[in-house]
Amino acid sequence: MEIERFVKEEEEFLDEWAKELPGFIKDGVVNPQEYFSAKYKILFLLKEVNGGKDWDLRDYLMEGGRKQTWDNGSRWVEGILNLDREIPWQDIDEVDEEYRKKWLNKIAAVNVKKVSGGHTSDMKEIYRFARENSEKLCRQINMYEPDIVICGGTEGCYFDEITEYDNLKRRITSRGIGYVVEPSKRIVISYSHPEARVKDCLLYYGLIDAVREIVAKENME
Repeated sequence: MEIERFVKEEEEFLDEWAKELPGFIKDGVVNPQEYFSAKYKILFLLKEVNGGKDWDLRDYLMEGGRKQTWDNGSRWVEGILNLDREIPWQDIDEVDEEYRKKWLNKIAAVNVKKVSGGHTSDMKEIYRFARENSEKLCRQINMYEPDIVICGGTEGCYFDEITEYDNLKRRITSRGIGYVVEPSKRIVISYSHPEARVKDCLLYYGLIDAVREIVAKENME
C-alpha cells in the first residue's frame, strides 16, 4: 500500500461526503503506516459518536480516545495482534492513555452514522443512515481492506445495508460468537460494543477466544 496515495484518496473521499452532510464527523484509519503494516488489519464498525460536529475521530483516537470505549478496544487490538500469546488479565486490567495510543494507532474505526447522536443510540436512525449511505459506507470499508471487522452492535446494519455480498453464510464459534467469512476472505464478527455492561475481562477473553478459533479455522496464520 502506497501510504501517501491512500491518505490523499481517503481525505478526498471524506471531504466530498462531508459536503453533503452538515456536522459530518470524519473517521477511518487512525495511522495508515501502523494499520497497513499490522499482522491483521482490524476495523471497528460502531454506531455513532456522542457529541460535537465537524471533528475527526482519527485524530481523537491517535491521542488515546475516550477510556470508557477505548480501554476495551485497545485491549482487543493487543490480544488480536498477539493471538499466539495468552495475556494474563492482571497485565491489562489497568490501562492508560499511552497504552491506548499505542494500540489504537493500529486500527480503522468507522461509525455507521457520521453525525453525532445522543447518549443512547437510536437504532432506527442508524439503520436509516446506513440505508441512505450504503454505497459510501461499503466503499469506505473496502478502501481499508480490513482482514477483521468487529461489529460493535452494528452487524444488522452491515449485513442488511452495507456489504455488497448477498446470502452470506453465518457461522458460529464453539462458544457461540457469530461471524461471516466474505468471498474476499474478510472476517466479520458480531460482537458487543466495547462499553457493553459486561465485566471487562469477560468482554476481552470472549472476543480473543473467538478470533483465535476463527483464525485457526480459516488458516489466516
